[in-house]
Formats: sequence, structure tokens, C-alpha cells
Amino acid sequence: MLVAVAGIATLALACKRDDRQRIFEMNYPNIAFTIPAGLAPGVIPKTLVLDDFSSNLRYYLDTYQTDTSALAAIQPFAAQITALDFSNLNFIEEISVRMCPQGSASCTRAEEIFYIDRLGIERVGAQIKLLPTLIDAKRLLAKDRFKLEIWFYLYRVSPQAIPCRLEMSFEAVR
Repeated sequence: MLVAVAGIATLALACKRDDRQRIFEMNYPNIAFTIPAGLAPGVIPKTLVLDDFSSNLRYYLDTYQTDTSALAAIQPFAAQITALDFSNLNFIEEISVRMCPQGSASCTRAEEIFYIDRLGIERVGAQIKLLPTLIDAKRLLAKDRFKLEIWFYLYRVSPQAIPCRLEMSFEAVR
């Protein structure tokens, strides 16, 4: 019993609280794309590739009267994909949203900013909430433009063309 209490006390003292303070939230609210009909499982299709996506960081820095030197990090915060025609997205097993430098041949798994895996057919409807990764996106968002890719891993063939919207937000912290 004493060992357990000592272990918990050691862990409590060793863990440092993340005392980062939010400066502002960066929103990307309406990124429209279409999931094409007939995408087959087993293949890793890049459904959305935007190689000239604007970071809009200058707008946020001006609005909040700060500069990049005041930012310790820009962290992924929240994201979701919504089928605009209310189609069920239950044919999707995993989603990986990746961000890399403009002009890159392809984004890598290490550049993933949002993801969801093991969706389970019964848990999916017309909207999928994504999880943020621990990546610091400051290096990429500090540039004017970047490349954004959405990778889909499928359970079965996509049944029809489905118009979708990606919404994502980041938080700039000091």
C-alpha cells in the first residue's frame, strides 16, 4: 500500500501541467470536396489535394495584434467531415488529414494533423469528428501557403459521389 501511495505521489510531482495559454483560434470552416463514387478498399486514394491552400495566419496575427515570435506553437484543435447531402459515410474505415509544404510530392504520415481510425460501420453517419494529433503546425502555418491532403481508408466501395465539407481549427498558444 505504501509503495502504491509513493508511486502516485511521484507521478503527481513528476507531471508538469501544460500551462500554455491560448492566444487565438484559427478556423478553416468550409473546405468543400467530393468523395468520388467507386473508390475501392485496399487502395489508398487521396480524395482531396489542395496544393495552394492559404494559411491566413497574417489575418489572425493582425486581428490579435501579435506576431509569430509570441507563438510557442499552433496545435490542431478540432475537425470534422460532413456529408452535405446527408449520405451515410459508413464505408469509411479511417481518415488521415495531412499538411505539408506547398509543392510537396505527397504529405507523409508524420505530417498528419487530424485522424480517426477504427470507425466501425455502425458508428458512422453523415458526420465524422476527427481527433487532433500532437503535431506543432506552426512551421507550416507560418508560411503563406501549404498543401492539404485527406486520405481515406475504406471498408467497402464508395457507393456514389458524395459532396462533403471539412471544417478544422487550430489554437495558437504561448
